[in-house]
Amino acid sequence: SFVSFLNYLFPAILVLVIMFSSLLLGTTLVMMEKNSPAFLRNYFLPIKKRTFVISIYLTNMIISLIQIFIILGVSLFFLKDNLSAMLPIALVLIISSSVFTFLGMGMGYLFKSEETGVLASISLGSLLLLISGVILPLESVSATVRKITHFNPFVIAEKLIREFFFFDASFKAVYIDLLILVAYAIALFLMILII
Repeated sequence: SFVSFLNYLFPAILVLVIMFSSLLLGTTLVMMEKNSPAFLRNYFLPIKKRTFVISIYLTNMIISLIQIFIILGVSLFFLKDNLSAMLPIALVLIISSSVFTFLGMGMGYLFKSEETGVLASISLGSLLLLISGVILPLESVSATVRKITHFNPFVIAEKLIREFFFFDASFKAVYIDLLILVAYAIALFLMILII
């Protein structure tokens, strides 16, 4: 039936929407700041550069939070049985949105033109999706590639959402994957500050 099919695809769809929107928004906001006439003036102001990075991050997160609550609110209409899983799923989506936002911001800082930055973000998102097992089954690839894909932030976020959604897992059961996602977010934030 439609509901059981939706249940199966729900984690992948959630992460897919959050990944592409965060990647593209992070890149676009950085490019808008870099191409702004005020960019040169901002460079000479006595404001720390991390303030600009944090402001772009917070802007993206506000938009992502609105998006997450709308998606989860609409999904409650179809998936009424899973109300208890919505709070942990929202937490995973917020953390994964941070990871993808920082990846998108990194793309924005790496490239000079907006077109190449957006193209790089779409390419990165497509690569993460391709090696996630959503499109191509991971059973058909070698064991080494399969081990590497377990560190894909898309795979980690989707796995966490599946655990909370289908198995009502506790945070104690999945804390390692949560810590990996948080470590990705912190490492990417520090790399952006260095860039």
